[in-house]
Parts: sequence; structure tokens; C-alpha cells
Amino acid sequence: MQRQYGRWYWWVLCALWLAVIFGHSLMPAEASKAESGGLLAWLSALFPFLTQHLLRKLAHASEFALLGFLLAQCLCGQIIRPLLAGLICALADETIQLYVPGRSGEVRDVWIDFAGTAAAVTLVCLIRFLRRRKTAASD
Repeated sequence: MQRQYGRWYWWVLCALWLAVIFGHSLMPAEASKAESGGLLAWLSALFPFLTQHLLRKLAHASEFALLGFLLAQCLCGQIIRPLLAGLICALADETIQLYVPGRSGEVRDVWIDFAGTAAAVTLVCLIRFLRRRKTAASD
């Protein structure tokens, strides 16, 4: 049975993933654009409608969705704490970008980040609820 605050390995994975997110935020604008441009060149064959702007916004949502999943595992059985932690991480992430050459912190990106976190936390909670319901029904 999992403890109230998850297992230690979820916390380690969460910290590592947050380091990846913050590491991307610390990249100067030119390096960040080059990285997303390279990915866009690879993905444009599969998704011709994809633009660099859309790709960057999807990256925000998806990296914070993974963070939301990890936070939900760390803070198992809770909803508000993983959401609040995700929001704080999104605010910190955009604040970091204020001090990086060529980058800017965007309120819109905080909302996109938080939406990714909220989607993942909601999905994890829904799956847990359905599992408990199925287990209770079979008893």
C-alpha cells in the first residue's frame, strides 16, 4: 500500500523532471529556438500544420502535464496540493526566463503550463477513482 505522500522514487523523478524544465528555461533564446526548430523540421513531415509557435506552446503543456503526473504520484490521493505545486513551478519557470538573454516570462505560458498540470492531475485522480470504484464493486 502506498503511503500518503508517495514513494521516494516519485519525488526523485519529479525533481529530475523539474530540473529538465528549468534547464530549458535557462537556455538563451537563440539556443531554444534552434532546439525547437530542429524538432519542428523533424515533425513537419508528420504534421504539416505545425508552426514553431504552436510547437513551443505544446511543449509547455506537455512538459507540465508530465510534471503534473509526477506530482500526483508524489502527493497521492490529493488534488489541491499537486495543482498548487504545479502552479508554483509554472510561475518559477516563467520568472527564470525574465533573467535569460532574449527570453521573457509570459502570463499566457503560466496558464498553458498550469493547464497541462491540471489535465494530468485530473486524469490521475479520475483513474484512481475508477479503480477504487471497480474494486469496491467487485467486493
